[in-house]
Amino acid sequence: MDKNVKISAELSTLIKAALRGNEDLPLFDNASPDSARLAILSRYHQVQSLLYDYLTTHPGLIHLQDLEDLKAHSINDAVFNMIFLRKSLELNAALRNSAVDAFLMKGAFWAWWLYERPGLREFGDIDYFLRKQHVTKGLHVLGRFGFQPDAYRKFLLEDESVSRLYFETDYQLPLVPDTEGVVKSLEIQWNSSYPRFSYEFTWEELMSRSMRFEVLGEKIEVPSPDNQLLMMLVHHAGVEQWDKLKYMGDFVRLLRKFSDTLDWPYVISVAREKGFYQLLLQSLGLVRMLTGEDYGKYIAGDNLSDYPSDSLASAVLAHWENRRTKPMTKSWRIFYFNMKYRDRITDKLRILLKHVAYLLEWRLLLPKARWYYRNRV
Repeated sequence: MDKNVKISAELSTLIKAALRGNEDLPLFDNASPDSARLAILSRYHQVQSLLYDYLTTHPGLIHLQDLEDLKAHSINDAVFNMIFLRKSLELNAALRNSAVDAFLMKGAFWAWWLYERPGLREFGDIDYFLRKQHVTKGLHVLGRFGFQPDAYRKFLLEDESVSRLYFETDYQLPLVPDTEGVVKSLEIQWNSSYPRFSYEFTWEELMSRSMRFEVLGEKIEVPSPDNQLLMMLVHHAGVEQWDKLKYMGDFVRLLRKFSDTLDWPYVISVAREKGFYQLLLQSLGLVRMLTGEDYGKYIAGDNLSDYPSDSLASAVLAHWENRRTKPMTKSWRIFYFNMKYRDRITDKLRILLKHVAYLLEWRLLLPKARWYYRNRV
């Protein structure tokens, strides 16, 4: 990364607030931030609660009214997170009691597992990972609580052959409540990403190393920190391309909490096997660039000073500054990113061939096109 690169005072403040690393890095602009722009960026990066927590120990950086707005948001987040967690535990127990193999993942779990206080991590829905063979049974359980597939997926699942192809080519199913409530969205997954991006983590792999975590007096079973790190790399780096500071906040906190006890040979072996070892190096390099923390001692034979690459660092910082717009479909953006940063030519060829196979799957694509045509605006 070019040592002469500078970022705005607003993004500098936000990175310091979200990551709480070394504040004297040459990357940062230590001028006073513009309050309005700082507030806009914090909303995009979903780190308003982290920003408020930081500003309570750094008074005078923004206007008093903006600080009060952040305070109100932070209080609301803390309340909503508690409601979400209680609902998550209720659903988790219902799935377990119905013999559905499932674990709570991402937002609701990471907020309680990784953060100094759970109210500091913002999230918008509840996520579960289900054993693929238990998805149908899981949908019946969640349906009893009023969560149903959205209109598009419900249409695809009506036909048995289309439904089978959907579960083979996709990895998640969004559910929406049939009544008004605090929880607006729930998602179930049976893989870590679209199969055509060739990451492929099954229930058996992720739960081969499981742990018990106690929250609000209830013990839940989830993947180990090693597999949580791998899941984070797939989602935050491979799919979301470190799109928001919120994602880096998760990654940094996991490393701080578990780096000394992680099974690094296992993490490296799996990342190499599945073709995203370079994403691991790039991501650890980003942490070094943004916090000053060097985890290179865990990566034998590779020098983290070579990471992140100029192209990745520049792209991440550019869309952190400019709030990258959400496309109609992210598939091609994810495809381009993975073709650029995955490890081997064989990994990239496999991704290419899987995309070609998907584009030729007319038995699925025709019903999808028919639904969008009927529901076009």
